[in-house]
Parts: sequence; structure tokens; C-alpha cells
Amino acid sequence: MRVMELRAETIYQGVERTMSDNVDDVTKGVTLRNGNSWYLSNNYKKPYSDSDSNSDIKFRLDNAEETDNFVVKYHGKTYDISGLLKYHPGGRKTLKPYKGFSLDRVLAETPHSKAAHHLFEEFVLENQSEYQDIEKLINWNKPILWQVSSLKNRYWEWVNLPVNRPIRLFKSNFLELLTITPWYLVPIIWIPISLYFFYIGCTTDISDSVVNSMPQIIIAFAWGLLLWTFLEYSLHRKLFHMKPPPDSTTLITLHFLLHGLHHKAPFDAQRLLFPPVPAIAAATILLNLYKLLFPPVMINFVISGTMIGYLCYDLIHYYLHYGAPKAETYLYVMKRYHNYHHFSHHQEGFGISSKLWDYVFGTLITLRQLIRAIEW
Repeated sequence: MRVMELRAETIYQGVERTMSDNVDDVTKGVTLRNGNSWYLSNNYKKPYSDSDSNSDIKFRLDNAEETDNFVVKYHGKTYDISGLLKYHPGGRKTLKPYKGFSLDRVLAETPHSKAAHHLFEEFVLENQSEYQDIEKLINWNKPILWQVSSLKNRYWEWVNLPVNRPIRLFKSNFLELLTITPWYLVPIIWIPISLYFFYIGCTTDISDSVVNSMPQIIIAFAWGLLLWTFLEYSLHRKLFHMKPPPDSTTLITLHFLLHGLHHKAPFDAQRLLFPPVPAIAAATILLNLYKLLFPPVMINFVISGTMIGYLCYDLIHYYLHYGAPKAETYLYVMKRYHNYHHFSHHQEGFGISSKLWDYVFGTLITLRQLIRAIEW
């Protein structure tokens, strides 16, 4: 069966490329595994023998169309990438034509980063020794929070080589529960709190009627929204992407707890949002800081606006990882932008809900023009 040459945009490590383009620079890549689909059941039968040719893209697996397993070959190894299609940052249609084929030529024409190949090895059905070397530095069968500091000078390399597997931080089920946040918990908690501060502002802080004070209320609320975008950028850049000293047990552990675990397991839906308990503690500190910065007539509206800004940020962040926005919409652009940050430009693109402060501080990522839009 002849393989037609494709011109399909693909995104690897957040950088899209056209399959038939000549690429001189290193393009980044990302794969992911859905659940435990990369483990084979005992009755799984490979649709070809290991002696089959894998040069270029010239062979076809006899029963590739009939099986649910999306099997490919690369450098003589066999991969089942079934879990990749739905979440592939470059869109599901990019990979579908390659079911049953060798990827040697495609991946040679579109080079990939170390992180990309590391993730890709989660799909391999055999010969995992090289992939496992760095992941053997910790015991994945035990809680890992107190293990990461032992990595010392290997920590930064390890945390930036993403995996798609469950992460357990604590042995205690109670403590572990405090670190897991389903998306719907965020609006359940923060909308009532934001409305409460807005109500207090309307009933106690303004001397005139709400109608007459509306311009003042809108300005204060908008200040809160704007301040959140600055906090989002500043915390992400200065705190979450702080490289801890290799000899600091405390700072390595803190970095992993705050943000490192998200870069290590970017597809963990339970850890995409900030847990409520530390979020409320941080909000309390921020509230006291606001009392020093703003007059009483403004403060509750500013707080309310900041909380709504945070709510939007957290839900947008979740959607950028798991949603499928339509082409050329705002969230479509931000999804591409955030993929670049995660898998290629770690020290750029710190805005998640907005690019505003990336423009201001010179950390903007320029997105590649695509021949056609990505379909997630």
C-alpha cells in the first residue's frame, strides 16, 4: 500500500512543524499515555514480527486497521500510541495516517528534543532500559515528595523530562487528598467568596448608592482583575520557575510541590489546579497586603476582582490542557502558546490566561504560522 506524502502540521514540544518542511533547528515534541494503555495484556499479539523491515515508511501491518491498538515502529522498537491521539498537541489528524507504519522517516525529518523522546518511550512495548534509567532514580511505587531532594544535581533534568503517570506525594491519604483538586471545586469555592467581598463592598464601603457608585466599583474590580494577571505572571516566572540549588533539600522539595510536579506530570487532571487549602492561605496573605495598598472604599472590590481573575486563570489552565478549542479562537491561541511553554520554551510564555505581561517583560513566545489549523 503506497503512503501518500502528507503536509500535516504537527506540534512537538509546543513547536509546530510541517511534515514535509525542511527543518534545520531542533523541534520539540510531546507524547502522552492515557491511563495504563501502554501496558500489554497477556493475550496481545503483535501484528508483525520484530524481523520486519522498519526502514523509511514502506511497510504496513497486516491487521493494523482491525485492531484498537495504534501500533507503530521506530528505530526497531514497537510502540502502541493509542493514548496519544485524543490529546496530541498537534491534533489527532496528524498521527492517524501513520497507524501501522514506521516513523523513522517522519521523525528524522522533524527532529525531537530529549524530553520528547523520553515521553515517547512511555509507549514502547519492549526494550525500556534506556528510558527507565533516569526514572529509576526514585521509587515510583512510593510517595515521591520526600524523594525528589535526593536527586540533587539531577533534579532539574529529571523534573523537565515529563511523564504521563500517576504521582503520589504523601503516604497519608488525608494529606494526599489535600493536594488533589477536581476542576469543579474551584468555582464552588471561589465564586461565593468573591461574591461575598463584592457584597460587603456594596453594603459597607460606599457612601452613595450602588448605581451612583458604579464607575468607582467597576474601576476597583477591574484593578483586581489586572492585578491578578500580574500576580499570575510574576509567581509563575519568579517562584515556580526558580531553579533550586542542588544541595538544598528544602528548596527542591518546595519547588516540586509548587510547580515541579506539574511539569513532571503535565497531563494529570487532578493536579492542574491549585489545591484550595494552600490557595486560601495565600489569599489571606494577599488580603492583608491589599489592606496596606488600597483605601477602604476600594479594597473589597479589588479583592473580588482578583479572586475572579484567579478563578478564570485556574479554569483556563485546565482547559488549555484538556480542552479542544476551535481554530483561531482566543483559547485556541492560548493552548498553542501554553504548549510551547510546557515542552519547548520553559523560560518564556509565563502568561496562561493572558500574554499581557509577556509583552511587557520581553518573554513573549512567537507562534509559528500554520498552513492549516490544528484540530484537537
